[in-house]
Amino acid sequence: MKLKKIFFILSAILIVTSCDYLEPDSLSLKYKEDVYQNLSYIDQVLTSAYSNLPAGYNDIDGSWIASASDEAEEVDASKKIHHFNIGNWNEFNNPDDVWANCYKGIRKTCDFLEGTDTISWYAYKGNNEVEYTRRKVLLKRTRAEAKFLQAFYYFELVKRYGGVPLITKKLNLDDNGAIIGNIARESFANCVQHIVNLCDSVIACPELSVAWSATEDGYAGRASGGAAMALKSRTLLYAASDLYNQPGLSSVFGYTDVSDDARKLRWESAAKAAYAVIATGKYTMQPYNLIFTLGSGRGTEVIFERRSGSDNVFDKANYPIGFEKGATGTCPSQNLVDAYEMKADGSKFDWNNPIHAANPYAGRDPRLLMTILTNNELFGLPARKVEIWQGGLDGLPRQKATKTGYYLKKWVNTALDFSLNNTTFHQWIYFRIGEFHLNYAEAMNEAFKNPTYKNTSIGYMRSAIEATNIVRSRFGVGMPGIPATISYEDLRQRIRNERRVELAFEGHRWFDARRWMIGSTTLGSDLRGVNIVKTGDNTFLYTPTVVEKRVYDTKMNLYPIPQSEINKTGGSIIQNPNW
Repeated sequence: MKLKKIFFILSAILIVTSCDYLEPDSLSLKYKEDVYQNLSYIDQVLTSAYSNLPAGYNDIDGSWIASASDEAEEVDASKKIHHFNIGNWNEFNNPDDVWANCYKGIRKTCDFLEGTDTISWYAYKGNNEVEYTRRKVLLKRTRAEAKFLQAFYYFELVKRYGGVPLITKKLNLDDNGAIIGNIARESFANCVQHIVNLCDSVIACPELSVAWSATEDGYAGRASGGAAMALKSRTLLYAASDLYNQPGLSSVFGYTDVSDDARKLRWESAAKAAYAVIATGKYTMQPYNLIFTLGSGRGTEVIFERRSGSDNVFDKANYPIGFEKGATGTCPSQNLVDAYEMKADGSKFDWNNPIHAANPYAGRDPRLLMTILTNNELFGLPARKVEIWQGGLDGLPRQKATKTGYYLKKWVNTALDFSLNNTTFHQWIYFRIGEFHLNYAEAMNEAFKNPTYKNTSIGYMRSAIEATNIVRSRFGVGMPGIPATISYEDLRQRIRNERRVELAFEGHRWFDARRWMIGSTTLGSDLRGVNIVKTGDNTFLYTPTVVEKRVYDTKMNLYPIPQSEINKTGGSIIQNPNW
């Protein structure tokens, strides 16, 4: 093929995606050397690779994954998310089928890395050394970003499907027919190693900042060295978890060596990777209520995010139904509300305790009221108390009122006046530092089975219990520390609960339950709410109730491979068990 032949942005992923892969991107009409010698084209190709990142909230038919977990219920019964809740999903119909989208993103990164592989900028060397140096730095940075994105997309696939086809370069268009039947799933271990290798390459790139500074606002939403460390940490945490370390697993679905020694090494690797994020010193925890709105500026907690323009679509979709243009959307569950501990002593909330039941939101972990909108709270503009009781402005039997007795507060701008069409900026956070203290805590507890173990001489600078308490003690939360006398097994449950409340509505619970293999007792448990009856001025009777019977089967720990992708390879790609 001649150098001047039109450059089609196509890759090996042609074989595992829908027919729109055969449609050339807008940049396809440019000659290859024109694209990659022009800085604006380079930026366009890389920006296109970012466009396949998950949107986060409301990205599944207007709903989000929290409503398929025990965190929440989607109020609109017609939404696709309910297929998960009733068990009506399979290899032909999966509301969260990300296969094609992730491979599109991978295709773009392959094109970018191959297209920029031989660029030298020698035309500037000797003639304009400043520009020559600038372009070299820019090229190294953008190539590191592309590697990060490829790793990110592979992690999104692996955490859902297990081992997947590893395609790291684009196919020659003429060879596609000959190669298509040979594409098969790679082992889980090799997929994890590929992600880790890409992350290590990005981390080692000096041209990529560990964290973008406040003066580099143009890079907000772009990958950094810290983002690569974070992705490595999360990948290794998942890889060490129960789902991928069961005896007798095929290499495609997990590790074949699941001996105690092998598992301990995986947990230790996960702990070290998590601490590497913390040890950068570039990210610190903010007051909890300031993390999830851009009103707090760039902040210090966020490591990697996706930003959107100024609008009020998300807020309208989740405001209580009694407010002008409020549509309810995601309704937090009683399952989640009950997970927030008592502030005074860290004990569990108990409906059988008459003091708790009479005023169920008083004296609780402060993160509860920063995350979930409860009955009789002052809210919105113009401000009024939320009436979630039976017959209230925001309660049943009003159409589209919350089914659970709660509305969402986290991520929502609580002070918008829709009559004035007020708008706000939103961000979806992929990584923030709070998670990595908990990643470290979990990995240390599982590796050493000793809540207080640490060894500063070999890099274990904190114990599992210390790391957990750092999150609990953040400013504005101030939960009491977990005592050092706690057992390994009990600390495991406290860490899991801490993740549940700290990371609520951030896309973790759905996958945490899978990797811990507790989906049957959590995702498959009854989805509960609360019935509220007004008994007097500012007095109410709260009664827990079942909102929905949920369905979960252990085969759902891994998603089914889309049948269309299996068909394209003539069965070379094998299906996940029992689908």
